[in-house]
Amino acid sequence: MSDNISHKVKELCREKGMTIKQLAEKMDIAPESLSRAINGNPQLSTIRKIAETLGVSVTNLFDRDEDELLAIVVYAGKTKTATTKAELKKIVDAL
Repeated sequence: MSDNISHKVKELCREKGMTIKQLAEKMDIAPESLSRAINGNPQLSTIRKIAETLGVSVTNLFDRDEDELLAIVVYAGKTKTATTKAELKKIVDAL
């Protein structure tokens, strides 16, 4: 997931004529913190803040074909992602 977010955030920044550093400043966080988040396992709150700051929806931060599944499930303080129906079913069954 993180490679996907990192790539897309950088692409969106380029489209909007800003750098990652400028995005971090607008988010009121250190550029290093933003870099760690998009290159690691960002929290859903961080993903939402990035999307809000860039003026896009959360789904725009993920490169997916229209028929591909991307599910983000946050439950009991843990975030899980699924890219197939089987993965999503496994997550839901574990809840």
